[in-house]
Amino acid sequence: MSETYVDNWRNQILSEFIPNVARITHVADPDGLLQEDGILAEIYRRGFELIPFNDPIAFRYAFESKFRSRWQKNEQPDIVVVLDPDTRDLNRLPYDLLQGARKLSFSLDRIFPKLSYRVVAVLDNSTMDALYDAQKRHAPVALGDSATKEFILRHVFEITPELVKEPVDLLRVLLRRHHRGQRIPSLLDDHLVQLLRRRRAFRVFQ
Repeated sequence: MSETYVDNWRNQILSEFIPNVARITHVADPDGLLQEDGILAEIYRRGFELIPFNDPIAFRYAFESKFRSRWQKNEQPDIVVVLDPDTRDLNRLPYDLLQGARKLSFSLDRIFPKLSYRVVAVLDNSTMDALYDAQKRHAPVALGDSATKEFILRHVFEITPELVKEPVDLLRVLLRRHHRGQRIPSLLDDHLVQLLRRRRAFRVFQ
């Protein structure tokens, strides 16, 4: 499985999950990257057990009933405690579990440092492979919101705004999008509409 992820965005995450390095690993995952099917399956395959930290009381009960007893039996499960997506603060965790634990943090802005986080965050995980490959191949300089939207439209959804000059061009784009079952976030759709409205051929639709 590890060979599958060579030079892939998943590898930046999976490379941190090495069995028998620490009994507990705490992870801040505000963008829910660990929930991607390939990552989750590989983490489990490597022998890790995940436990979410959403409610302190529910977490303590689950932890004590499922893992504490196993440690007392000299079993050594590798545990990954995943914080609630709404927080990046690992210090929210109980003090006794912070001692000697590994602390990791994953986020889209680390995987896509040259693209606007605000824009990338609206994408579905299913587009991450194409976006990561595009960032690697085209090596853009740091892009702002507008440039990131156009970069994603062009390299992920294969829509080149400057080539949509006439209504017939837009029809081709829409038909191809329907045929492929593409779901494009409204943030990108709105940006494309704004670009098209600047052209004379589309002013009649305003």
